[in-house]
Amino acid sequence: MRGWRRNGCWLLGLSGLLVACKPESAAPTQAWQSPPAAYTQVDRGDRLNFALLGTPPNLVPFLAGETNASTLAGNIYQSLLTYDGNLNLIPQAAEGWQVSPDGLTITFTLKPKLTFADGTPLTSADVSATFHAIINPTTRTPYADDFLRVQQFATPNARTVQVRYAEPFAPALASWAGLPIMPARIIAQTADFNETPLKTQPLGSGPYQLVKARRGQDYLLSANPRSSEAPRITQLYYRILPDQAAQWLALKAGELDMASIPPLAYSRLISATWFSRQYQAYQYLSSSYTYLGFNLQNPLFADRRVRQALSHAVDRQGLINAVLFGQGQPLASIFKPGTWASHPTLQPYTYDVAQANALLDAAGWHRGPDGVRVKDGRPFVFTLTTNQGNEDRLKTAQILQAMFAAVGVKMEIRVQEWSSLLTTVIKPRAFEALLMGWSLPAEPDPFDVWHSSKQGPDDFNIVGFSNPAADRAIEASRRTFNQAARAKHLFRLQEILAEEQPYLWLFAPNALVAVHRRVQNILPAPAGLGYNQPEWWVPQAWHLRSALQP
Repeated sequence: MRGWRRNGCWLLGLSGLLVACKPESAAPTQAWQSPPAAYTQVDRGDRLNFALLGTPPNLVPFLAGETNASTLAGNIYQSLLTYDGNLNLIPQAAEGWQVSPDGLTITFTLKPKLTFADGTPLTSADVSATFHAIINPTTRTPYADDFLRVQQFATPNARTVQVRYAEPFAPALASWAGLPIMPARIIAQTADFNETPLKTQPLGSGPYQLVKARRGQDYLLSANPRSSEAPRITQLYYRILPDQAAQWLALKAGELDMASIPPLAYSRLISATWFSRQYQAYQYLSSSYTYLGFNLQNPLFADRRVRQALSHAVDRQGLINAVLFGQGQPLASIFKPGTWASHPTLQPYTYDVAQANALLDAAGWHRGPDGVRVKDGRPFVFTLTTNQGNEDRLKTAQILQAMFAAVGVKMEIRVQEWSSLLTTVIKPRAFEALLMGWSLPAEPDPFDVWHSSKQGPDDFNIVGFSNPAADRAIEASRRTFNQAARAKHLFRLQEILAEEQPYLWLFAPNALVAVHRRVQNILPAPAGLGYNQPEWWVPQAWHLRSALQP
């Protein structure tokens, strides 16, 4: 689905879930005939039905910092730039841009006659207000750093935005694809942007506008006819279905037009007649990964030999086979495999129990009478926390528990509801270890997750990683526009992270997505499926019989 893309930072993600399924032959409650092979007329109207795994904390994406909020906000707001299907930057609210010969100044020209959904004009003053809101030191956001790099911000006229940097900043242009433009007059209503009414009443210039929200239940968006991206589908309806088992049942009942497919279901059921008649399945390596992160302030994990030992104790391919039914790749580091920023030779830690035992012995952890390792009278026991409703992660945690027990480390598992996990565990860093996931941006800028300066409660360096050499590599990668030079610095960072193992990088799952066959103009691309969502349409004969009312 279309989502607000954070470029230069990363989003806390909710990954897919494992569902136990039996062979199925029964048809869903709402059957659809196979549509004709091709259409020549583009119809407008209808409603698409989606699901969210959780309730977003608010609808300002750079305050919320998680996937559900970004999904909704991506339909409501526009940024100056966006990405096409091949992950190239293209204009969105901007008509075009120019970069000065020294690479320090970018001048954007807004499209003429832009308006917000309520009909009021969108001008450079709104870009300015949004920019100054995100850089305000009182705004609780992990996304400010890219914009704090701007030395001068100017709006010479209503359609021109000019920004100048003190030094070359490689993610500069991409960062402006990550600033959703909000109305200056609404921003001005509160002295504290953290309390802006936009958190519950968003107003943008994007293809849709929010018309109904029932927290914990559903969200209804309707087409914004004033948008420069005027969509062909009239309504988008999002239900909160907090686990993928519920989403899969809704899909089977014909109640969803698009949803992730559990790996087991993908492997066993996509050939079922009812599924193939109604849905098209898509499979590709997702831009996300699952990891186990250590709280590096905890003495248990202060010695990197311990972290390396636990990494050697993990059979990553075994995890992929057991949890994802083979639908994924073992992971060695922080970027999507096969992309230019990903280290070409770095490999995941080998599954080597003997090496794991040797490293733990060398770190002073020796097996006690019960088989659990002990050092200075303290047993090696810790708690891994993950989020409720994600059966993939729970299954991963249970398998890791057995793998660590084999080398004398006892791990307990704690499962917590998503919003509570964010506020009571992650923000105050009240954890020993986390099993989580990141959704990766198109722009490979690891600053917000790995730089030592990003350890505040609202920042994304959750585990407290601090390494001067890593900081230098990150900073150097941001100071050059030459991709080969940037890659060299990013490769060095990945080598440091591989040595330090602040995370155990586990796997990158395949995206397994079902889309109803009635939806036309689905164009798979490196960006995924939803990048061109305003251009999707449904033939009149397959419109839903009624549309939801606001």
